[in-house]
Amino acid sequence: MIVLEALKDRLVDGLLEVQKEEGEVARERFIFNRGATDEQLALLPAWTADDYQTFLRQHNGAKLFQQESLSYNDGFELFSIEDCLTYSEIWECPEDFLAIGAGPDGEWIVYEMNRPAGNRIWSGEFLNFEEWEEDAMPFGFERWLDYLIVAQGTQFWEWFR
Repeated sequence: MIVLEALKDRLVDGLLEVQKEEGEVARERFIFNRGATDEQLALLPAWTADDYQTFLRQHNGAKLFQQESLSYNDGFELFSIEDCLTYSEIWECPEDFLAIGAGPDGEWIVYEMNRPAGNRIWSGEFLNFEEWEEDAMPFGFERWLDYLIVAQGTQFWEWFR
């Protein structure tokens, strides 16, 4: 993924200075896991989107936009395959939905795949996948990740809600 390679090229010792909302400037930490093996990828549902499999093949999970000291989790965690499967069960995700991460304050990040009208990312707390259509973003993982990085780790989807 070009967006991840460009981000990693800008990191110095896993840190990047970013500007957030209201002029806040901070050095934030990024941690990338090693890529998933073919055996690990085989554990995913058959309908898992190619863009997400590409990410997992590169990095089987990551922590993005974390406070430099890592004293608390205020950034984003993209789950490993094992955590995707575990949280999908805990969060009772319907078929074609996969829990892929958590945002600040534990906000759920879920990927709806295998949809004729296109894949979607959902973000929110205690998602109700049948009633809360406004929590769905009309694009897949790769575009969501690109926007998250361009927005420097801010929850860009909240700007217009």
